[in-house]
Amino acid sequence: MARKPSIEKQDKMIQEEVDRLNSLVLDFPENVREVVKELIERIAFMTIQLEILESTIKSKGPTYTYKNGAQKMLIENPAQKSYNTTMNRYTAAYDKLIKLIEISFKNNAGDEDEIEDI
Repeated sequence: MARKPSIEKQDKMIQEEVDRLNSLVLDFPENVREVVKELIERIAFMTIQLEILESTIKSKGPTYTYKNGAQKMLIENPAQKSYNTTMNRYTAAYDKLIKLIEISFKNNAGDEDEIEDI
């Protein structure tokens, strides 16, 4: 079973992902970078959490046998449930980031109202 990275290691991994995503918007105007800054930080956090959840699911499996007295049943691993929820939110956040980048390219930051609407 893979060990969960320490908080310090997770912070380092998150910062590397933030830097990678920030490089995508490096040439954008300051107002656009400011709008996407927090979104990039959330996406980076979710990216690392998804990697950790994937590792847990690979090592423990997507389901496990739950026993309560004589009752026995196969249930979903909580890591699998968290992964599915996080993946949906990750996909939505990435979609917003891509739309913001597309708008910035299209408008060349000329129409800030459309960016703020998202």
